[in-house]
Amino acid sequence: MAILLLVPTLIAFFVQKYWVSRKSYVTVTGKPTGASIKKLEWYIKVPVYSFCVFFTAVVFLFYGMIVYGSFQTLWGVDATLTLHNYIETFQVGKDYLIDSLTLATIATPITGILGMFLAFLVIRKKFIGKGLMEFVSMLTFAVPGTVVGIGYILAFNVKSNLFPIVLTGTAWIIITLLVFRNMPVGIRSGIAALQQIDPSIEEASTDLGADSNTTFRRITLPMIAPAFFSGLAYSFVKAMTAISAVIFVVSGKWNLITIAVLGFVDNAQYAQAAAMSLILISIVLVALGIIQLIVNRIGKGTRLINVIG
Repeated sequence: MAILLLVPTLIAFFVQKYWVSRKSYVTVTGKPTGASIKKLEWYIKVPVYSFCVFFTAVVFLFYGMIVYGSFQTLWGVDATLTLHNYIETFQVGKDYLIDSLTLATIATPITGILGMFLAFLVIRKKFIGKGLMEFVSMLTFAVPGTVVGIGYILAFNVKSNLFPIVLTGTAWIIITLLVFRNMPVGIRSGIAALQQIDPSIEEASTDLGADSNTTFRRITLPMIAPAFFSGLAYSFVKAMTAISAVIFVVSGKWNLITIAVLGFVDNAQYAQAAAMSLILISIVLVALGIIQLIVNRIGKGTRLINVIG
């Protein structure tokens, strides 16, 4: 079934590759431009804004139900407000929270940096097997999470000539799965950002005496900071909320908060599950804010482009 699911993925990949290669998407050239933003008429703005407001209201309604339900004594039966759910959540799920934060904190920077590095190689470098490397990097994202989880169990459960280390039951199998499962999004974001940057900007940096590492660190990376943030943000969120693939590789020593939420739901403890979910949402929002601050500091390097231009 996994192989059958790969067929439409392969077709979509090659069609997208063929279509993108026919056009140029350069929008950042380092030169001044006279382009201006076109103003839209009210009969276009009003329907679009109305739809966005309605969609936003629906999303906030869902989150509001989680907040309200987390304070109920028994969701759907007794709506008396209480803090007991949060007390029980911390007592039962404290280790789950620590494990999730630890694993996500380790996997996120590896995923983001590796994704940007591979994107840079795909767009800016020429070498044998580049297309194959790009395609293989997308496979883990195309295969269903359950299949990926089972595959990791089969691959790392016993010693073999190719990999003589058993990872099952350790934190490293979860980290490895999270990295390679979430990395394709960072790669595609990096590729899309690099396709918009004129290579002449990097060539100018090289002509001024900077080597490839300095050019990437001080010129390219600041310009693709939004894509870098997207990769980091997606990686952290998915690492904190993953369940389909990691449910096969978690163990008694290392577990995730999503598994705890699933356990509460299985026991019909919906209020406790809502409390745990709200804690998870809060952690993710705080982490995204921290990631944004870090990426903004990297993005300040874009002022170097003006000097080169």
